[in-house]
Amino acid sequence: MHKHVELIACWLLSLLFLTLTLSPIVEPVQAASDVTMPQTTEVEFSRRLAIFSLNVHQKLSLLNPDQNVVFSPFSIQTCAAMARLGAEGETAAELDRGLGLISSDASEIAQSFHQVLATYEESQILHIANKVFVMQGYPLREEFNQLLTKEFLSAAQSVNFAQSAEAAGTINAWVEQRTNNLIKDLVPASALDANSRLVLVNAIHFKGTWAHKFPQQATQQELFHLNEKQSTMVPMMNLKKKFRYADLPELGAAALELPYADSDLSMLVVLPKSRTGLPALEEKLRGTPLSVITQALRKTEVVVKLPKFKAEFQAELSEVFKQLGMAKMFDNKAEFNKMLQSPEQLKVSAIIHKAFIDVNEEGTEAAAATGAVVRMKRSIVSLEEPVEFHADHPFIYGLLHQADLPLFWGSVVRLEGMSSESGAAHNEL
Repeated sequence: MHKHVELIACWLLSLLFLTLTLSPIVEPVQAASDVTMPQTTEVEFSRRLAIFSLNVHQKLSLLNPDQNVVFSPFSIQTCAAMARLGAEGETAAELDRGLGLISSDASEIAQSFHQVLATYEESQILHIANKVFVMQGYPLREEFNQLLTKEFLSAAQSVNFAQSAEAAGTINAWVEQRTNNLIKDLVPASALDANSRLVLVNAIHFKGTWAHKFPQQATQQELFHLNEKQSTMVPMMNLKKKFRYADLPELGAAALELPYADSDLSMLVVLPKSRTGLPALEEKLRGTPLSVITQALRKTEVVVKLPKFKAEFQAELSEVFKQLGMAKMFDNKAEFNKMLQSPEQLKVSAIIHKAFIDVNEEGTEAAAATGAVVRMKRSIVSLEEPVEFHADHPFIYGLLHQADLPLFWGSVVRLEGMSSESGAAHNEL
């Protein structure tokens, strides 16, 4: 019997820091949001989050070419939505549009996130936690505090940001506790000072295994094609099993759903049919609702080849937010006037996101951290022979809740070889 492998965890963390700027208080400009209010359902919430995921992924891929991108759209959106509850005027309207929120009403926005947060409040598999750190002597406005406490299940804690090292230590201790000590020293003391007023934090921790584990003895060194001319040897996992699968000719791709045991979470892998088809697939996905893919999935016997892979990614998201139409939050005239009881002029000066993922035979381990500082047609699949799903070239994947709500989103464009010629790419003739 082979040695038992510890259950693989998937965890992610997000942080949002709000820092006071020294600009004069400006009267907010009232602007109507163009966000219409559909039925507040988890389906609509998921649809809009999926669009946000694809938009962010496109921007990150363009800003970070030839890198494996991985991030948590849910974590980023949750942090930014908490900040949105304290915004008004054009700042609020831009966040409503850019984040794809389901309403322009703060209470309805908060309730939509509560639907997801409450689902996992007692879960043993997925844990989601929110926290507000506020400068001592600057109490939160009652309405803002109530929405965070009731809907985001977030408690407030008073700290002295002027003592930056001690304040960073307090925040980092909370982060470490929520991530099983996997993320340490995330917030540098230099990110905080006497002008800091709020730090909003979101943390998610998931622990589970594949419903159908890949046999370790079946993993072998195989080629992963970086493009038409280069490849590298990587540990390729192999499994033949019935999975939900879809051929997607309109996207020039195929999709495979890999469920996790004892949960409603799964990994969706979307594989272009061409070795160099990832950019075209990404562009087509931006105009394709995720539900089009998931609803096309059918239980089919599939021969799966999936590389073991790890990816670490870090990005400052201010430019991404600006490109998505959310620039006012970084301006000296940003309108975050509904957060504190005192008339403080607040703005976001940075949004930092960190992410990590590890996929192996047992399951998936993933982490992400965000910090913001304030200053198709269905094809018929033959049931007689198994289809082949060989992820031996760049692909896109998402870690999804109930099929359509993306907690993680990422792409694999290159892998380091793990054989004796580790990391060496081969030129193919």
